[in-house]
Amino acid sequence: MNAAVRKLILCLTLFLFFSAYFINAQSTFNLKSAPPDLNVFLNGVLLNPVSVSSDGLRTYIINNAGTIRFGAEGYQSISYHSYLLQTRNNIVGIKLENTAGRLRQISEYATGIQPKSVYFSPEGDRLFVPLLGQHGIDVFRQRGQYLQYEKRLVVPGSSASGFVEAMCDVRRRELWVSNMEENKLHIFDLDTLVYKLSIPAEGIFPKVITQSPDGNLTAVSNWLSMDISIFDSNTKRLLHKIPVGGTPRGMAFSPDSSLLYITIYDEPVIAVINMSLNRVTSRFRLYSGAGAARHIIYRDGKLYVSDMLRGTVNILDASTGTLLRSRRVGPNLNTIVLSPDGQHIFASSRGSNNPADYTRPGPDFGAIYMLNTDDLTIQERVWGKNQPTGLAISPDGRFVVFTNFLDANMEFYRLD
Repeated sequence: MNAAVRKLILCLTLFLFFSAYFINAQSTFNLKSAPPDLNVFLNGVLLNPVSVSSDGLRTYIINNAGTIRFGAEGYQSISYHSYLLQTRNNIVGIKLENTAGRLRQISEYATGIQPKSVYFSPEGDRLFVPLLGQHGIDVFRQRGQYLQYEKRLVVPGSSASGFVEAMCDVRRRELWVSNMEENKLHIFDLDTLVYKLSIPAEGIFPKVITQSPDGNLTAVSNWLSMDISIFDSNTKRLLHKIPVGGTPRGMAFSPDSSLLYITIYDEPVIAVINMSLNRVTSRFRLYSGAGAARHIIYRDGKLYVSDMLRGTVNILDASTGTLLRSRRVGPNLNTIVLSPDGQHIFASSRGSNNPADYTRPGPDFGAIYMLNTDDLTIQERVWGKNQPTGLAISPDGRFVVFTNFLDANMEFYRLD
């Protein structure tokens, strides 16, 4: 028997062995899905779970190999061969897209570890993704309806992770990024992406960066030192440090730059700084009881505020602090952004926390919600994956992007 015949016999033997294995082998998987109640079919036959855990994971046993289809009414079905199912910690994660609606997924893209936020450039041709769990900021180029990874911005002489939020200074063509590990603000050229300089945040754990409408002042919220750093945008010199009596997160200036509204994460409160007096002169409480005010938007005399603890989006009168409307949206609301036309608020819900550690995947997937700005009614929802966190809308209002914090990826949608 020559070598060619022996090789052919070996190949046939292996083929028959693995074919028999895949046809007859029994396998088990745990399913985490969005929607949570989708149906599972094997070769066209509905499968019922053999058990459901307390956190909602459904366990399935497959006795024969074949095509597994995941489907639900109102969603696009997806299919896999049973031996091609990918697991993570023995869990199969399945997310379905809507069959109708304005939000249409274009693609998904890998990012660095723990993509904390995402921002479009003012022209909409780039996206910036600060990484909390890795050193740097991932940059993507938009090419029509698709994105292309361009590069990772790094700070010379540093290897620290902990990049949190960013801000584009259009007047000076600068990209500012906060780094809470080093308590610094790193500044890059917005056009060339060349590193320019770093300045101390003058506070502990800097988070959000925002600029006054007139462009003269740049404010930074410092999480652990519970204060706001106010910088001269031109000279980068610290002008004031203003304590706010709690943990500051989101910020928004009034149109005339006279007031700065700050969400206080310890409670459902907005601290209002009078920029002439450089101190907090008012405190707006959303409602009684516990809460965690997180992000804030100013629009036409109103404040739109997310509460992470309660999972609500709220509308307040910017002059009086009167609560005009509040709506429960989803668990662990993270980021809210306003569409360029002002008609919709988009909100990212991270989903329920893992009971042992919120930095591990929880029992369910998160979601992105599109709300009417007038009454906060939910117009549409698309599912995310493990902790949708960063969220942005393109300047022309045509695209929505969000990051899945624990999956090191982001999802890119067209807004029809």
